[in-house]
Amino acid sequence: MNGITQPAAWFGDRAVLVQVDSTAERESIASWLTLRMPDALIRRGMASVLVETPIPDPHLLATVEQQLSSVDKAATEFVAHEEVFLVVDYNGADLVDTAAFFDVTATDLIAAHTSQTWRVAMMGFAPGFGYLEPIDDALLPWVTLPRRENPRAQVPKGSVALAAGMSAVYPSSSPGGWHLLGTTTTRLFDPHDDANPTLLRPGLRVHFIADPDGKPA
Repeated sequence: MNGITQPAAWFGDRAVLVQVDSTAERESIASWLTLRMPDALIRRGMASVLVETPIPDPHLLATVEQQLSSVDKAATEFVAHEEVFLVVDYNGADLVDTAAFFDVTATDLIAAHTSQTWRVAMMGFAPGFGYLEPIDDALLPWVTLPRRENPRAQVPKGSVALAAGMSAVYPSSSPGGWHLLGTTTTRLFDPHDDANPTLLRPGLRVHFIADPDGKPA
């Protein structure tokens, strides 16, 4: 047992918020709590983990603190890492300009984006929208790319995008300020699927594949 010492505090009357120092620590804590507290809802944030129970539990904070003290990082490595593969037509309106920002060709940008393994850090913004963070070393300095100065009033459904160190896919048509690299036809959100309405979920690994029939911009 390794144990992790991190501040935990009440977040309302039936949830506890745990602050983390890194994405690796967030994943270890979230995986461990999912294993050890199956009746709780474990929500990942960018720098935190929220533990929520269906009804108020006056002992929740003490339970979470006890679990944090016994986190076994080795055990969390055996948690199955599910993966999803998204085929992308790299025809995005911002592909060439984004490549120029990184001082590479459009082909180099596509190669880096498809070679990088991404992980769903958290969900938000819109149903089915996952914030994807790079795993391991970044193949390009993704974090240096800011959001667009002028967001678009409407981004097409299925748009694959980059901004602020993350990648994402727009599950539906909506406003957006990310840089558009291409499009995928994979459905990320189905409101009629009561069991699994969203394709992405926190912790899942995402791989982008260039459509061989696509025509890069």
